Amino acid sequence: MTSIFQRALGEDFNKLHPRLQRRLAMSSADHLAQVGSGVMDEVERSRLVAVPVTLLGAARRLQIPATARDVRFELANYAYQDTYGRETIAFSRRFDLPDGVQKFDDTMIYSEGRSSIVNYLGSHQDIAADIRCEVTAHGGIRMIGGSQRLFLGPLRVALPSRVAATADVIETWDDDKAAFSISVTIASAVGALFSYRGSFTMEEIPLSAQRIPGRVRPDRERRQD
Repeated sequence: MTSIFQRALGEDFNKLHPRLQRRLAMSSADHLAQVGSGVMDEVERSRLVAVPVTLLGAARRLQIPATARDVRFELANYAYQDTYGRETIAFSRRFDLPDGVQKFDDTMIYSEGRSSIVNYLGSHQDIAADIRCEVTAHGGIRMIGGSQRLFLGPLRVALPSRVAATADVIETWDDDKAAFSISVTIASAVGALFSYRGSFTMEEIPLSAQRIPGRVRPDRERRQD
């Protein structure tokens, strides 16, 4: 089974650092989960993030952590086929802050029609964003957010660039730390909204799709991409 990242990168997948190749080649056929932890050196949330957005995110497992330093971080990835038979990876992130654990979850598929990865945000997949992948000069992966859609019941609404938020994610392998390094910036037309950077380690554990925790799979899946 070909992973969504192998499909997105094509032959360039082989240019990734071997540790990233191993991490990003995971598919539902492997019956594995990747579970990791680390520390985010910096987490920053702009005042541009409206309070209602922050509060509503809790109901969608899409919380935006407040500004902090040295934040304990947990990450788990699960590969499975969704209700529509699409190869899917669920990303479960947990930020351990003084005022409680903040959750930021999403799921990714590869869309043949859009020729890109599509990232569904939160537990109800209310927002979808195209993701363009490229390999960095040192064998890392960069994921850049593109056009976005908002789902309102059966309606799909394209978000104009002036209101859409885009992500820029760079993940690399650090030989000196023997860990993955990550840098994430989410921004809008008016400036940065949310960012974090740090490092983490991961291990693989045997896990069938039937045993993936329900708390990390989306509560609702969208057929549209």
